[in-house]
Order: sequence, then C-alpha cells, then structure tokens
Amino acid sequence: MFLRLTLLSASALVFHASFAVAQDAPAIAPIEVTGFRPAAPDRATASVSVLTQDDLAVRASPNPADQLRAAPGTAVSRSGTLGGLTQVRLRGAEANHTLVLYDGIEVSDPVTGETDFGTLTALPVRRIEVLRGASSSIHGSDAIGGVVWLSPARGRGVSGFAEGGSFDTAQGALGWSGDRFGVGLSGLATDGVDASGTGGEKDGSQSISGIVTAGLDLGADWSLSLVGLVRRTESDFDTDTDFDGRLNDADRRTEGEQQLVGGALRGMAGPIDHVIRASFNEVARDNFSDGALADTATGERTKISWSPGYTTGVHRVAGLVDFERETYERADVEFGGLTNASEAFEALAVAGEYGLSFGALDVSASARFDDNKGRFDDAETWHAGAGYAFDDLGGRLRASIATSVKNPTFTELFGFFTGSFVGNPELKPEKSKGWEIGWAQDLGAAEVEIVYFEADLDNEIFTAFNPDFTSTARNRTGKSERSGIELSGRWQALSNLALSGQATVFESQNDAGADEVRVPELSASLSADWQVEENGLRLGLALDHVGEQRDFDFGSFPSRLVALEAYTLASLTAEYPITDGVALTLRGENLFDETVVDVFGYNGPGAGVLVGLKLK
Repeated sequence: MFLRLTLLSASALVFHASFAVAQDAPAIAPIEVTGFRPAAPDRATASVSVLTQDDLAVRASPNPADQLRAAPGTAVSRSGTLGGLTQVRLRGAEANHTLVLYDGIEVSDPVTGETDFGTLTALPVRRIEVLRGASSSIHGSDAIGGVVWLSPARGRGVSGFAEGGSFDTAQGALGWSGDRFGVGLSGLATDGVDASGTGGEKDGSQSISGIVTAGLDLGADWSLSLVGLVRRTESDFDTDTDFDGRLNDADRRTEGEQQLVGGALRGMAGPIDHVIRASFNEVARDNFSDGALADTATGERTKISWSPGYTTGVHRVAGLVDFERETYERADVEFGGLTNASEAFEALAVAGEYGLSFGALDVSASARFDDNKGRFDDAETWHAGAGYAFDDLGGRLRASIATSVKNPTFTELFGFFTGSFVGNPELKPEKSKGWEIGWAQDLGAAEVEIVYFEADLDNEIFTAFNPDFTSTARNRTGKSERSGIELSGRWQALSNLALSGQATVFESQNDAGADEVRVPELSASLSADWQVEENGLRLGLALDHVGEQRDFDFGSFPSRLVALEAYTLASLTAEYPITDGVALTLRGENLFDETVVDVFGYNGPGAGVLVGLKLK
C-alpha cells in the first residue's frame, strides 16, 4: 500500500524517457553494443536494431520486454501477470542465451544465469539496442542469441509522471538531472491476475528502483562516468503443488534485491585511447511458501576490464583484458540446510578487434579467448563480417559469421528442488556457430531491411525427466538448429507521422528434430507515432502479433508438446499538454482483450486502461 500511494504521488524516477516527445538523439547516434568502441549504425557488419526514445513512447510499456516486441528476431514469454517471470529469446535461442547490459553492465542474475525481465519493470530506460546473433567474441559467455543494451534515462532538470488504472496498477517516476549528476526513484505496483486461472487470489507484483548517475570531466582528455542502481522486487506466483502438471492456486512469493554499481574511465595516453571498466552486481532472492521463508539465494558478479584502442586513417584496432568472478550462495531453510551450496567461478579473457571503413566497404573481425580456470573447457570465439554500400542502388549488402559460447549456470550445475530437480555438475558449455546475410534499402522517406540467418548449437543443455518425476540438466548429443528470415522497415509517411514494423519467421529445432518450446513460428509488429503540431497531442498505436508456438504439458508422463494459440496485442497511448509543464496521459493495453498464454498453464492479463499526469 505504501508503494502504491508513493507511486500515485509521483515519487519515482526519470522513467519519463518512455513518454518524452521528440527529445532523443538523432537516429544516426553511435551504437554501443557491436564492439569495444561506439560505431555508426550504417557501418555495422552485424544485425542491430535501435529503439529510440520516440520508439519507446509508442508503447510506453513499463517493462523493456514489451518494447522488444518491436525488434525483429525477438520472442517474449511471460508467466502470468506483469512482473512475473519474463524471458526474452533472440533468434530462436534459449532465454539464457540473451545477454542483457544496463549502461554496459551485465544485469543477469548470477544464480540463474539469465535475465528475468519481470524484475526490470519500471527500470528507467531511454534507448534500447538489440544485437542479434552470436556475439561472444565481444561480450563473452551468454551472447549466443544476441545482446540487449539498455541505456539509462537521463533527462534535464526535474521530470516525472504518475499513472494508475486497471488491475489496481499504479506506477510513477520522479527525478532530477544536471550537467554532471542525476538522481531518481521509480516504481510500479499491480494486483495482477490469477495466474492459475482457477478463480483463486490474484498474483501481483511490486518493484521500486533508485538510481544515481554521474559524469565527470577529469581534464587532459580523461573522463569518468558512474552509475549506481538499487532495486527491490516482490512477485506472487502459483505453482503445481500436487505434481499433476497443472497450476494450483498457491501462496508463493519471491522477494528480490539487486545492487549494481559500475564506472568507466576513458582517456588518451599518447596515440592510444583507453577504456577501463569496473562493475559489481549482487542479486539476492528469498522464496516464501505459505508465508514462511523456504530458501534464500545470493549471486554476485565482479568484473574489471581494460581496453586499449588505436585508430589511424581507415583502420582501427582495439584489445581487451577482462576478469570476471561470480559467486553463488544458497541457504535452505525449509529442509534444514540439506540443499545448502557455496560455489564460485572465475574467468580471465583476452580479446582483439579490427575494423576497416574505406569508402563503401566495411570489414570487421574479432577474436576472444576465455580461460575458465579449469571449471569449464576454455573457450575460443570469433566473428568476421563485411558490408558494402551500393550507392547507385541505394542499398547495402552485409554478411557475417561468428561463434559463441554459454557456460552452464549455477542452477543447472548445483540447483536442488526437493522432488523436482537435481543439478548436474558434469555439464559442458553450449557452443554455437552461425551466419547471416542481409540487405538494407534506402527509399528516401522509408528504409527496409531483410536478413536471413542460420545457427547450429552443440551441447545444448536441456531438462531431462526421470521416471520418479524428478528432473536434471543434461547436454544433448547432436546439433540443434535455428534459422529464420527477419524483415523490418520504417517510413516517415508525413512530417508528423512515422510508421515502423517487423516480421520474423522462425525455425528452431533440437537434435531430434522437435520444435523448441516458446519460440513462435511468426512474430510481427506494426506501430504508428503521430504528433499534432497545433495542440501538442501525441498518439501512439502498436499491434504486436505472436504466432502459434509450442510448450510442454507436464500433466502427463512423459510430458507432451502442446500448441499455444496465436494472439495479437493492441496498445494505444496518448499524451495531451494541459499546461506548458504538465500533460495528461492515457495508455491502453491488450485492447482486443485477447487470451494471452506464453507459458502453458499461465493466465495472462486481459484489456487494461491507465490514466496519468506527466511533468514536462
């Protein structure tokens, strides 16, 4: 209740970025996610989508996962209500094959090895970059499907908003940013829906975040940027208490806390430019059953890296030395410490990157070696790509090939859930090799791109089910295959009307030829951003289609694959200035009131409407 009142009084963070009008940097702004240094989007040799501040304003969703529906090659799976477990899969890969960075800092849970986007609800974000395809030669383990780079919201002066509506949802933001420092607070609370669909109590969620940013000019071509983030989340969920494969209306709750701090020191020493990064990320989770604490788990990740670079003429080179340490602590309360665990990983990596931009030609190559200190096999990953602009045709051809790796997670290795899951410490890292070819066409007021991609995955880690109804993690013996076609485009139809869309056809199969679960056959989106110059009204409309997909029904033994029906989400946003400094906002979600099931057995929310005010 305190959080809901706080939000309705607009005491939250600089999340206003998702609602701002035409204040984003130009579309030509450099991208961060493709290499050790920022690069121009039209010189990239890999597939990158950029969602600007204007793009985010169309859906105005409080969760980055919903914004990612606008990017090709993306599949979103939400278990029930907003704030529930939410996974993002890129190009048919697994959820823990998507690496997520916040201002360059890895935010995934060190315990589970993946990012639960449900915990990112109300995170202040002003821009999202999505790098699709194998990217471990730059970013290390986890980047098999791709990388999502979230840039923090950084407004000017005082800004904020508050809104409330359906499902007893309230969210808000309040922040201040000056020339060098910025602070803010953001949050969301919702009563949600009954995830089990059995007519029981609703499963709600709450989240609140505090952020501090700083940028300091140290003189002599040196600068320091800092970010600190503290988050607290709480979510209710239902579970299968009688092990019949169907959700029961249960009193289950997870409380999580995250502390993230990082900094980057940049400067020149002679002809060499340097970037030194350090970050610390701690995620702690407490699980409750019928009001009693069942277990706790804490994961910590510390990273330190140094990257020197040199540019001369059309050539640029950069290197990287990267150290990472992860720790895992699990304390069992429910079973008297029988499942307690304490583990640690360390890795030291060296990498190099080369780039050439000569006229219409772009070439890039990178390679990385990860010394996993004997915990896993050492990893060698690489990337090679090229692009060429045909000025007479107004188009650009691009192709690349790359390898990537994903180390087993703490949960897969050492996790333990009584009567259901036992970890496997003998797991091998997953390895992927993929290639793509794409064509981007400039049509003046419009631009379109089509990309074909393929990838093979060795040692895929899957959940194997035993006759006693327990399960464990194992490596597949054959190759799993992914492929697809991505089509995306943008059209400035009028000076005040922009249209954009994407469509992706997926094929994702395991080594036995069976479809991978929670990967739709088709995903597509269409959005419109219309601004009325006379009165300042802004309207955003988005249609997000998710095609039929497969999931497991555990109500039978052995489990069987079932089809999840296709659905289309319609959202509408409106912003109307009532004074020079205050605007009225309206947001509608799932306006067709579609039945949304991303995970078998989980009931998603129907249509909802929220009304609010925004400081401009």
